[in-house]
Amino acid sequence: MALFDHFHNVYDVAFKPRLLRTLLKDHVPDQNQPFRSPSDLSIVLSAIKTHRLLSESVTESIDQKHIDKWKTAVDSWVDRLLALVSCNMPDKCWAGTCLLGLTCQECSTDRFLASYSVWFHKLLSHIQPAAESHFVKVASCTSISDLLTRLGSFPNAKKDGTSHAGKLIQPVLKLLNEDGSEAVWEGKEQ
Repeated sequence: MALFDHFHNVYDVAFKPRLLRTLLKDHVPDQNQPFRSPSDLSIVLSAIKTHRLLSESVTESIDQKHIDKWKTAVDSWVDRLLALVSCNMPDKCWAGTCLLGLTCQECSTDRFLASYSVWFHKLLSHIQPAAESHFVKVASCTSISDLLTRLGSFPNAKKDGTSHAGKLIQPVLKLLNEDGSEAVWEGKEQ
């Protein structure tokens, strides 16, 4: 068990970058790797939340190299998701969009405040003009909701949140007037 000699427990900061990279490699599609199964996302979601893999929070005295490895792993995570959100394949775009919503909820405050505007515009691009896939539309609406909800918790960013929310009015009204908008309504209600 020499592999685990370097970790105190599964919540050890030294363990988090390795686990995040493994999830990224084995369960999150990339541009070349096919999307195997939506059930892979539930594995990822559970691990991210259980082990707080995106939080980048350190409570005890930790070696800076472990903190840097964790930051680099989260950078790789975000880069992969942004590539998936921009992907033309609906299943990969859907996966990236769903996981970006999770990232909005789970990432560190510093990362969120530095990135939310870029993430918002990536997600908005699937609502305006509307994406072909209803799954991508619903996932985009849900992830934008997650983003704006978190943004509302920062008093200094409420003005920016209001501005971003204003950009949604016309695209969402147009989306709701399209054929098949019932799927968007039903998906958002759940």
